[in-house]
This record gives sequence, structure tokens and C-alpha cells, in this order.
Amino acid sequence: MVRQSLLLLVMLTTTPFSVATETFSFQSYQQGVLRMTLISPSLDGELLLRRGEQFEPLNNIVLERLFTLRVALPCQWLTDDSILYWSLPGRPLLSATIPAQSCVTAPSAPPPLPPVLVYEKQGKCLIDTGGNTLWRVATELAKRNRASIYQNVYAIFVTNKRAFAGEDIHRLRSRRLYCPDPALVDHIEPEHASRMFKETVR
Repeated sequence: MVRQSLLLLVMLTTTPFSVATETFSFQSYQQGVLRMTLISPSLDGELLLRRGEQFEPLNNIVLERLFTLRVALPCQWLTDDSILYWSLPGRPLLSATIPAQSCVTAPSAPPPLPPVLVYEKQGKCLIDTGGNTLWRVATELAKRNRASIYQNVYAIFVTNKRAFAGEDIHRLRSRRLYCPDPALVDHIEPEHASRMFKETVR
């Protein structure tokens, strides 16, 4: 029950407070907080939510602004159209419809992996995979040498067999790799590399 007064509303009008002046309506529902517009001669009332055939008294009501009531409410209570009532002794019962709310939270996107870095150190071309997959590393190399991704996959594997657990092309375990020789990449036939890779995933 809210223990505040809206005497200011009476002071702002020159006519006595009438039933026609009283207003109760839905504003918004965001992040578990329901906001309602309420114009009433007093806030010494009770907020009731109708859920099916039962009425749920709502507590922890806060007057956020002059005409706005704020109350924390679980989204699961509002998955269907609901009716909220404002009960004030000696006054007509006010009601407002709350539209059904969607409680589905969009899954957050996974954080992006670090970029694949190709750099030189002591005259050698090296690759920092950044924890990316072999396919992603080969994709980045393909942008540089214009060969196919499959050519780069096998060229990287042949050049860095010890970087793969059990020399299994699908089990890259090292973050630092040696760049394949451009001549090796060109020597690998694109169709042959593609066919061999697809055979390993069967």
C-alpha cells in the first residue's frame, strides 16, 4: 500500500475531484519493471493483479513521478493479457489492461575471437592463430595469397604437422604456426585438396 498523497492535484484544480478525473492506464513494461499512469485523489490504496481467477496484491509500489506508479513484477506473470486494479476505499474500482509481454531473452552473441595475425620474426613468416580454427586461419591466408581455402588448409597442415595432436588435421593445438611456402600452396591442386578434406570429415 502506498502512503503518499496527491493533494497537489486538488490544489491544481478549481473544481472538486470527480470520478471522471481519475485515470489508471498502462505505460510500459521493461526489464521487470511495470509503470502505470495513476491520477487519484489519494495513493492510500491497493494495487491488485488479476491472474486467472485469483487476485495478487502487489507491494513495493513507488511513485516515480507525479502520475507514474512503478512496481517490480516478474515477466512470467504477464505472458497473457492481464488486468490490474487500483482499489481505494470509498472510490470506484479502477482497472487497466496490461498487454501480454514476451519474456524471451535474445541470446547474447559470443565474444569475437581475436584476429589471425601474420607477421615476420627473425626473417621467418609466422601465424598467430588467436585461438581460431584451422579453417579460419586458412581463410585469412587465402585472402593474402589468392589460393583456395582448401589449398591453404593442407599447406598449413603439411608445414606444421607437429602443431596438430597425433598429426590429425582436425586437432590443431598450437597457437603459433609457420606460414606455408607459397610454392607449396601453388603445388597443391585445389580440387584434390577439397576432395581430401571432405573425405576426412566423413
